[in-house]
Amino acid sequence: MKLIFRTLVLSLILWAGLLSAQTPEGDITVQADGFGISKNDALLKAKRNAVEKGIGTFLISETEIKNYELQKDIILTKTMGSVKRYDLLEEKKQGPEDFYVKIRAVVSLANIKADLAALKILLESMDKPRMMVVIQEQDGKTAENTIIDFLHQKGFDLVDAATVAALMQKDEPFVGRAAAGDPAAAAQIGAANGAEYVIVGRVAKSLKESAFLKESGMVSGQATISAKVVNASTAKVISANSTSSAAVHVSADAAQTQATAKAAAKLMDRELFEAIVASFQDMLNNGIALDIIVKKVPDFKTQKAVRQLLAGLEDVVSVSKKAFSSGQLTLAIVFKGNADAFSERVDGQRVLDQRLSVTDIVGSRVTIHLQ
Repeated sequence: MKLIFRTLVLSLILWAGLLSAQTPEGDITVQADGFGISKNDALLKAKRNAVEKGIGTFLISETEIKNYELQKDIILTKTMGSVKRYDLLEEKKQGPEDFYVKIRAVVSLANIKADLAALKILLESMDKPRMMVVIQEQDGKTAENTIIDFLHQKGFDLVDAATVAALMQKDEPFVGRAAAGDPAAAAQIGAANGAEYVIVGRVAKSLKESAFLKESGMVSGQATISAKVVNASTAKVISANSTSSAAVHVSADAAQTQATAKAAAKLMDRELFEAIVASFQDMLNNGIALDIIVKKVPDFKTQKAVRQLLAGLEDVVSVSKKAFSSGQLTLAIVFKGNADAFSERVDGQRVLDQRLSVTDIVGSRVTIHLQ
């Protein structure tokens, strides 16, 4: 099986090279459809199907196609397939909770890092998750402002900078812990301020002296930024990196400020941004991690029935029990969609002689009551 999979991946790479020789951008136009409980859910599935069709055009034999189906999740994870743009060809509502859409999509197998059109569609498919930037920096906010500007240009939604400034002025202990790299503290900050992801970090500044610069009246400013991207719902670290830059100026303050801006831009462009996009694509193709809390579960038999029901729902990839105590069942679920789509699937479902009712949705955390 490993040999077959390696052969399949090699075929994908070789055929991608042949196609890119014919079409420099590596774009493929396909038609795809999707069914869902809402128009957005159906559109999300149509985009995923378009990516799968785009990859499928590289498969040339029945054996490759068969093994692609067996290894589909792995291949989708390892490719950078994305919907670059699409046209809505057809949409219709077939029932109270049954929507159908058909699209013509341009699928790019290239890295979408520099493709704002594809990135916009990716963010929309993820329901435009909000980012929060909390960077501790002595005598300024250059790094924070540079990162915020970078994300704004890419189309991200961000927590208002004034909210972050007020938080920093409080000087609460968990702010310092978050900036120092504590993911739990970062997640707490994000969840409290309506952010799904938080970029936290610190800036270290210094001056470097040299005889040459001293004679010219210039100084060299140095800046090092260490930062992490944290999922506020799960406290999972998406990426952790650090980088340094230098700048020369007649003013020591200006030199350090310019060095900080350069370091922040380099950190986002070369490290953090690509990790964020890769994380989003992985979740879109293979499922998003949801924290599910089910309350008022009376006994072991009922909690088992709840888990079996959720595991059988469409687009649920896996269900893992984290805890069951005092009538509360805590689950970790991987779902191909977002928290709203999962909630629509679950709300109103019956377990034994009771009904599941969604009461709260905060980021990737869903609270359900058994009634």
